[in-house]
Amino acid sequence: MIVAMDGPDGAGKSTQVKRLQSWAEGQGLSFRVVGKWQVFAESEVPQARFLRGTTLDELRVCIAEMPNPARMLFLGWLNTLAAERARAAEADLVVLDGYWVKHAATELLAGCPQELVDAIVHAMAPVDSVVFFDVTPEEALRRKKGDITPYECGRDPECRPESFLSHQAAVREVMLDWAARRGWDVVRANTAEAAAQQLRKLLAPKLGVEVNPRPAEAAPRPAAVDAPAGH
Repeated sequence: MIVAMDGPDGAGKSTQVKRLQSWAEGQGLSFRVVGKWQVFAESEVPQARFLRGTTLDELRVCIAEMPNPARMLFLGWLNTLAAERARAAEADLVVLDGYWVKHAATELLAGCPQELVDAIVHAMAPVDSVVFFDVTPEEALRRKKGDITPYECGRDPECRPESFLSHQAAVREVMLDWAARRGWDVVRANTAEAAAQQLRKLLAPKLGVEVNPRPAEAAPRPAAVDAPAGH
């Protein structure tokens, strides 16, 4: 089963992926995470070795500096490559950490042609389920603790908090509309534990496992037998 997870910046997807892995493995399920930023792992994505020597921070800045439609094409490459790798992965539960949703919404708001975005999305490998993690821009900003990028701020090179809030609000509105119209599962991510429990409740019946597995019962101890009295 392939589950794609997406949502606004600061929604806590990475934290939820780790929690989900622990839960799934506790259920005896094999688990695999696939994400677009694994392009830096040459052993995982050898065809992306041309990025060798580039850091993730540097690439994120360069992406924000790209013009459209080049930026959408590059982001589409990252996401379609990850989706293809997820489809090829062999595990009971494959999590696609990040999907096309956030980038498509962002680029449409930035003026990218609708037909290009639609073509890239249509060409992407399918998944079995999409989970959208929702969080308010204010909560996301609090979690980021100042660690925000130009892309997350609507390409504001100064990364001003007000740019982050206005951009994230606009992107969130588009994504929530898509989630409602496409029937995606929405997890409210304002608290990590509540989000984790909601995610388990969504996935457990699809995987045929329990939401909260009961601990294994200890084997009964043999009854004590009195030793025969000595003579």
